Amino acid sequence: MILFLKPYFEIKPWAGKELNKIYDCPSTTGEAWIVSGYKNKSSIVMNGKYKGQTLRYIWHKHPELFDNFPDKEFPLLLKLISSGDKLSVQVHPNDDYALKTKNSLGKFECWYILPETKSKDVILGIDVRNQIELRDIIRKNLIEKFLIKKEIRPDDLIIVEPGTVHAIQENTFLLEIQESSDITYRLYDYNREPKRNLHIEDSLNVIDYNNNKNKIHNFKEQDTFKNNHFNIYKLFIEGKEYYENKGFEIFYIIDGSGKINNTSIKKGDAFILTTDSQKVEFSGNLEMIAVVPKRKEKERLKMRKTALITGLTNQDGYYLTKLLLEKNYEVHGVIQSRSQMPSMYINEFAEDKNFFTHIGDLTDASNINRIIEFVKPDEIYHLASQSHVDVSFEMPEYTTEVNSLGTLRLLDAIKSSEIRTKIFNLSSPYMFSGDTYPQNENTLLDPKSPYAVSKVYAYQIGRCYRENYNLFITNGICYNHESPMRESSFVAMKIVDCAKQVRNGKKKILELGNLNARREWGHTADYAYAMWLSLQQDKPSDYVISTGESYTVREFVEKTYSKIGIDLVWRGKDLEEVGVDSTTNEVLVRVSPQFIRPNDAKVLVGDSSKFLRDTGYSFKYDLDKLIESLLEE
Repeated sequence: MILFLKPYFEIKPWAGKELNKIYDCPSTTGEAWIVSGYKNKSSIVMNGKYKGQTLRYIWHKHPELFDNFPDKEFPLLLKLISSGDKLSVQVHPNDDYALKTKNSLGKFECWYILPETKSKDVILGIDVRNQIELRDIIRKNLIEKFLIKKEIRPDDLIIVEPGTVHAIQENTFLLEIQESSDITYRLYDYNREPKRNLHIEDSLNVIDYNNNKNKIHNFKEQDTFKNNHFNIYKLFIEGKEYYENKGFEIFYIIDGSGKINNTSIKKGDAFILTTDSQKVEFSGNLEMIAVVPKRKEKERLKMRKTALITGLTNQDGYYLTKLLLEKNYEVHGVIQSRSQMPSMYINEFAEDKNFFTHIGDLTDASNINRIIEFVKPDEIYHLASQSHVDVSFEMPEYTTEVNSLGTLRLLDAIKSSEIRTKIFNLSSPYMFSGDTYPQNENTLLDPKSPYAVSKVYAYQIGRCYRENYNLFITNGICYNHESPMRESSFVAMKIVDCAKQVRNGKKKILELGNLNARREWGHTADYAYAMWLSLQQDKPSDYVISTGESYTVREFVEKTYSKIGIDLVWRGKDLEEVGVDSTTNEVLVRVSPQFIRPNDAKVLVGDSSKFLRDTGYSFKYDLDKLIESLLEE
């Protein structure tokens, strides 16, 4: 496939006149971003089935067209610059500095000098030995005297390494090829008005002092310039010639006219050969620049991944935050208010430079959109929900608003955002009736409560967006899991909290519903790791995540009380049944009709064979170890 691109035009106060001779653009256009995937500055596809869509959108939604390149953003930016005045003096950071300060990569760029250029030189370096000298020169406003000028000619390729002080002079027309990084530090702006912000400290930190490398490569006719970031080829076509695509390639027509596969092309045109374009035919008289991006896996691996967690302050959010920070992620969490933040979060994470919170709510679509656009997460863990089955009968509309429509709002924000991210959607075993067990990914969904119905919608809309919009969405059907962060309104913690009080000498009767309901209980630390692991797979899928071991509520109570030295015996039937201390005959457990759920799922136990097979994971906690940890903490 060949993607022909319409440029994005930038108005500049220093603009020259050359771009107006090629494009129908405003007279003050200083830059034509001919191949760009930048947000709000993206090139537009002009042909084929993607006509009218941005290059940014296609990059994120159809990575197969670009050899499944690993970069979140389009890796290169090509733009034409026409200057009628001097540009500011700048310097770019290297990868190490950019990673440390911005969790980004540095910027390497080249300038191909076009024939219309009248300027005889560019600024390429500064004649100082160290920061101390440069600070003194800046203080005395003598910086212009120390800028190094290099002579240039048409067809020169100016190499601008990170750390190089550089600037374009007036009456220059060039093609700039650069890595897609927006980190640039302005060192000097000729004292012009209105004054623009300078970045003196960062500039001083990143300048490569005493660097005398040869930074100009003169292109001959059929010539190549190779570097660690991209390869540049200069090509001439006279007549007809077949061309082998090198992966995915970017082309700009410097001069002439002709055709590619019978489509007319001319000076100023830019296009991309996608991965599926193996061989093309050029014809006519054409002078072209071709650019082939290179992968930078090692450098990319140094970058911190960014994760966004909805439902940050629940138990899953806590353990995920702890895990992801340990793995050097930058973690962003959505909370409804600052006062909602538990003290455990404040004590553990508040001082961590990689931990951030955002006020938000799944009932506000515009808010969710803004957060996603700001964070640009690599991974999203969607944990927020109204998660009480009992409450869902009392508040079915609110449950649906948060669990169902909240998930839809989140997915739609991701679809519209043009970012490449992976989403974990926390699903519930209550989507199953429990009549058939163990449940796996193919078990019939048969919800029995408003909560379960809302989670079925969220599960199915996730599958829908995955299949229709090519989003990486994994539904994780996570069975019951507990931790000290769990609210006491949930049955496991209710049992443990009551047992702790009894152990401490307080007379306390535990009131429960159906003692024969069979459930799984795992530790949240296990499940948080499983959530993370599910997003590290090559392809999205739906997983039952479970220990595979089920116990009745009665058995959970017996095990818990046995660990505090109490042997329970059961007397009576149905609503009259009680649990009695076999030594003292004291009633410690009672069945209450208040906690009997209508249409409660009978047996919820999962078959996680698919998840274990795909990930190789094994759970660390069994029920005994879980209860012991809950009683201790």
